[in-house]
Amino acid sequence: MNSWLLELRNEVNQDVDASPLTLLDLAACHDADQVNRIQLRCGDQTRDVGELFSVSKSTAKNELRICGNLKRFHRLGIQHRVGRIVVEGDVGHYAGAMMSGGELLVSGSAGDFLAAPVDAYRSGMSAGRIRVHGSVGHYAGHRLRRGEIVVEGSAGDFLASHTIAGTIVVAGDVVGNCGYAMRRGTLILNALPTTSRTRFSPPIESQSPFFALLAKELSAADKTQPYQAFACKKASQLVEQIADQGYQSIRGDFAVGGQGEIISPG
Repeated sequence: MNSWLLELRNEVNQDVDASPLTLLDLAACHDADQVNRIQLRCGDQTRDVGELFSVSKSTAKNELRICGNLKRFHRLGIQHRVGRIVVEGDVGHYAGAMMSGGELLVSGSAGDFLAAPVDAYRSGMSAGRIRVHGSVGHYAGHRLRRGEIVVEGSAGDFLASHTIAGTIVVAGDVVGNCGYAMRRGTLILNALPTTSRTRFSPPIESQSPFFALLAKELSAADKTQPYQAFACKKASQLVEQIADQGYQSIRGDFAVGGQGEIISPG
């Protein structure tokens, strides 16, 4: 399977549909000319990948690495299911939408609807791992079914809304409506958010061996390539603190019969 490095030539000032940049499709390309000819919707025009990026083969295994400010590139990693997508910079909305496996690593920040469903689909990310070294926008983890999302920075409104399962760790600050309509799943924060007592339970203190395993996984990953450049040290320390000292949690959202957990250090 061929791996590729794409380096953005110039800043893009129009929204770009990056959904054609799938790892499996690019892996099937035998030379850079084939990659260069892939077309992306850019505003109301269509442009070749070669116009926007310098393309070269990578020595990494099963990896697509994209360098540059991709804030205007949306739907990157949609339905990603195998291998690794690495973004050295920011990325736009719907990154990792409906992922079912593999990894997405972002050294900067991500826009709205990280790992969420698109269009009329109702299921978001169902497996895989996402790491964002910066912050994420609104509706991160919307309709998450399984998988792991780790965010070193902050998160916008409606974090983990309508989640079914999976784990989300956010080391920084969060805004309102965390866990709105969540049914199950685990949301780990540095402090419990203010929630309605009709929708979430009062805090209870507890301990679980799960967090020791999660802390070990995050810590080990931070020491290996390529995670070192994307290490979420604050997130790892947050989980380690919970593993060592216990945690307090609230459950909900009762409005939808949910039993999801929002957790912070005890």
